[in-house]
Amino acid sequence: MIRSHSSRLVGWLARPSLSLNLLQESANSVYKSVLNGSYRRLSATTGVCNPVRFIGNCTPKNVNQTNWLQLGALNAKFGATRSIHGSAHLSRDYYDVLGVSKNSSASDIKKAYYGLAKKLHPDTNKEDPEAEKKFQEVSKAYEVLKDDQKREQYDQLGHNAFENQDAYQPGGPGFESPFGDFFRMDDIFSNVFRQNVAGQDVKVSVELSFMEAVQGCTKTITFQTDVPCETCGGEGVLRSETQMCKRCKGKGMVNIHAKGFFSFQQTCDQCGGTGQSFSSCHGHTVVRGSKTISLNIPTGVDDNETMKIHKSGGADPEKKQPGDLYVTIKVREDPVFRREGSNIHVDAVLGITQAILGGTIQVPTLTGDVVLKVRPGTQPGQKVVLKNKGIKARGSYSLGDEFVHFNVSIPLNLTPRQRELIEEFGKEEQGEYDKCAVGASG
Repeated sequence: MIRSHSSRLVGWLARPSLSLNLLQESANSVYKSVLNGSYRRLSATTGVCNPVRFIGNCTPKNVNQTNWLQLGALNAKFGATRSIHGSAHLSRDYYDVLGVSKNSSASDIKKAYYGLAKKLHPDTNKEDPEAEKKFQEVSKAYEVLKDDQKREQYDQLGHNAFENQDAYQPGGPGFESPFGDFFRMDDIFSNVFRQNVAGQDVKVSVELSFMEAVQGCTKTITFQTDVPCETCGGEGVLRSETQMCKRCKGKGMVNIHAKGFFSFQQTCDQCGGTGQSFSSCHGHTVVRGSKTISLNIPTGVDDNETMKIHKSGGADPEKKQPGDLYVTIKVREDPVFRREGSNIHVDAVLGITQAILGGTIQVPTLTGDVVLKVRPGTQPGQKVVLKNKGIKARGSYSLGDEFVHFNVSIPLNLTPRQRELIEEFGKEEQGEYDKCAVGASG
């Protein structure tokens, strides 16, 4: 007798031709009563038949989704193989799990979820064996409360009734169907951690001439990084009248057709369940693009020195903490000056007569040429120091020095007169040498 009534009840729930309001009110009433224990448990021989086989060849398109869930719940409750054991774990209310009230807005729920998900993620709580379980509990609660349709059903049926719906999907446990993974953890993981904690740091290099590095300059730098999406203004969704996602038509869920005549719903992969049409950033608020900045390079920077420019790197998807920009200085070699810390070195070439007799020459410095006196008898490789003619290094108030290194140029081509004079000089030099030699031997 009980089986007969149950079968008629299941058949009545599955008929799409009945009044929708009457169907839902009656089904909800029976559904709650069954799940709350008002109906007496039946033996394995009196369980309601599998709703898939009972309905026959009708398709889910002809049956309300809510009735499918209720129908599966009745089947699971009456069938001994699908009953819930009395020792089963009792989960907490979804609102309590997220720490929000039932009147909380969608944005408050989302904010609470992101905070808990990041806090409880197993990768950051490897020492806590309960971390993964807590994370899954939070993710499961958010998967329901973020969806308006699921949240409304959850509020209507209550926690205990809604919690058991996983086992009440068409086909029931053991049935080969796509409903087994009701909560898609891979989607939840990607949604939580698809955004960076802060903007991306960027490393670039800039090439300077020797004098640009010494005196300082302004450079315009362009580099690739994350920049705010222009089409959505960094909001993640299009700021226009038509914000509806074309794939799910604003519902946030899409129908997936599986084996046979079954179909099920899952979160829209285009909008992530928001129902809104994303711009080119696909909801991330940032895209890969070019960023140009004007960089003031201070005086005295050196080759391979790295400058850090705060908050000038990649844009933060959450608009809180942009990344930093690291600029490595590359200084080109100069044909005149060589640098060693705050000191500089230059070469000065002397002629033979200048080296022997002395004189004056012009020497380049960072501030212009200066006249330098050359002492008679200056030797190749000899150097003089020009104090405070060097570089003012970063963070220093004093200037380095300039070192002038002398080289002597030997002429390759001589005029007859020059050769004559040199030969005469050589004879004179040899005579002096001979005199010294004779005096030493006597």
